[in-house]
Amino acid sequence: MSSTNTRLKSAPPSDAPSDDAALPPSERTGTQDVTGARESTATRLTGPLGMDPAGGTRTLIAPLEAGELPNVALIKGLRLDQILLLTTGVLVVLIVGLLAALSVASTQSQFEETALVSKERIQEQARELGQTVGQTIALTSATNLRDNNYAFLEEVAGSIVKTNPNILRVQIFDPDGVRMADSEGGSEDKEDAAPVRRAERRMVSAFYQGQPISEIQEPIDYGSSSGKGLVVISYSLGGLQKQLEALEQDKRATVRANTLRMLGLGLGFVVLAGVLVAYQSRRITRPLGMLTSKVMQLAAGNLGARAGTAQGAGREVVTLGVVFNHMAERIKVLLEDVRAKAQLEREVSLARTVQETLLPGREGVQVGPLRIAGLVVTADACGGDWWFRAALDERRVVIGIGDVTGHGLSTSLVATSATSGFASAMTLREPSQVNAQMLITALNVTLANVGRGEHQMSSALAVIDVSNGYIDYAAGAHPSAVVFNKRSGQLASLPARGPLLGASVTSQFTSRQAQLRPGDVVVWFTDGLTEARDGAGKLYGTQRLAAAIQAHAHLSAEALRDAVLADARAFSAGQPQRDDITVVVAEFSPAA
Repeated sequence: MSSTNTRLKSAPPSDAPSDDAALPPSERTGTQDVTGARESTATRLTGPLGMDPAGGTRTLIAPLEAGELPNVALIKGLRLDQILLLTTGVLVVLIVGLLAALSVASTQSQFEETALVSKERIQEQARELGQTVGQTIALTSATNLRDNNYAFLEEVAGSIVKTNPNILRVQIFDPDGVRMADSEGGSEDKEDAAPVRRAERRMVSAFYQGQPISEIQEPIDYGSSSGKGLVVISYSLGGLQKQLEALEQDKRATVRANTLRMLGLGLGFVVLAGVLVAYQSRRITRPLGMLTSKVMQLAAGNLGARAGTAQGAGREVVTLGVVFNHMAERIKVLLEDVRAKAQLEREVSLARTVQETLLPGREGVQVGPLRIAGLVVTADACGGDWWFRAALDERRVVIGIGDVTGHGLSTSLVATSATSGFASAMTLREPSQVNAQMLITALNVTLANVGRGEHQMSSALAVIDVSNGYIDYAAGAHPSAVVFNKRSGQLASLPARGPLLGASVTSQFTSRQAQLRPGDVVVWFTDGLTEARDGAGKLYGTQRLAAAIQAHAHLSAEALRDAVLADARAFSAGQPQRDDITVVVAEFSPAA
């Protein structure tokens, strides 16, 4: 076994106090993957520093269980088929009502137009007849008017009334407005003068014997120096009135018939629409009811509930069934995933429990003048960091620290195997024959066999003789421990070279020796500490670590360990912990 005796090298605080920076990239301490931001409920660097890692174990997620189903019978409101039927009925009644109102309005308008045409036609007939009769009387009465033959005029007027039933009365006036002849007689009563009438052709409405008439006036020019006479014919509008009344009766009968017809038609439409709506709503609501039943079954825990194809229910209902089947399948898959995840988390919890059982507690241990305290702060439920302390005999103490590459359950199992293998390696030989080179070589063989080349680990081991401070140490691609002397204020390191453990069973390791002085504080750590980042992505680094050790070196080993972790936590405040962090502090303080 080759070894090299060296004194502790004095080194100023720097970001790389050890000579392991000269190693190739594959053997440096940064071989672990620290780029992924991983979330975990395990103890984090940003969490309370005094928390036991066992207290941060992730809570297991139990599979979902069906709870009490809602009582859908308490849901109030109309059913879908009732809503469709009611809506359709109201719509049909509204349409039929509008059609009936339109029909009534059209009938009334048609009858009013017919009545107006009839009235105009009768008035035009009366006007033409009056003009004809007036002109005839004017021609035949001109000579008799000049001769004052009023008897003949009354005879003519009476004959006209008798021959034409629509003419009720004929009157003849002279230019002075004196009635010269009247079909009713009494023309001799010259004092009984009618109202003054102008000798002009016109037709006015009036009443005679309680019935409406049209008075048709026709001037008579018989050569009188006083002016023209006037023939007034009272044309009866009784026929027109009867015709209008007949039209009104016809209109009422037609409106009543149309109303009855529309009512019958509307009732037929309502019945037909009700039948169609009931049929169609049945086609729609029945698949929806079946789908609701399947949803209730799914809610009750029947993951095999599936909706059938709803033929004729519409594309939306069919789509809803397809989506429900897809959702049910997804829920089944997700529940299976949850169960698998819960099982995995139970296994992870068990692995974490085993790992924590093998790891030393957070309380410090006093071995003669040497005080040892360490702590692992994992980034996940199970970490890949580990550390170990054990007494070889009454004088010597073994301290080990390691960081398995990768993350997850497999990494945790490898770290646990390494811890147990480290403890087993010390029993392979007599305590007097155990040294750092033998321990790290045995640990490499164990890891290579367990990890089968898929997992590697950086590690640092030290065998310390507490009686005189003699230290025998070895390392494999692990950051060099920082040494600070309280009395002199000097900062140094324990540099050691070596490849990653577990890569090959034939890997070679060498050990070095050094002498601890009274007041020396040795701090081992994993790269999760120095590679912690702040919000800007800046690394914590070994320089800040050395400054934190110098600032808190007056504290006990446990307090110094906690102060270093607290400083790293403050540096990366608000940032997720990317990697496991392990800090081990050994303080050599022999009596004066």
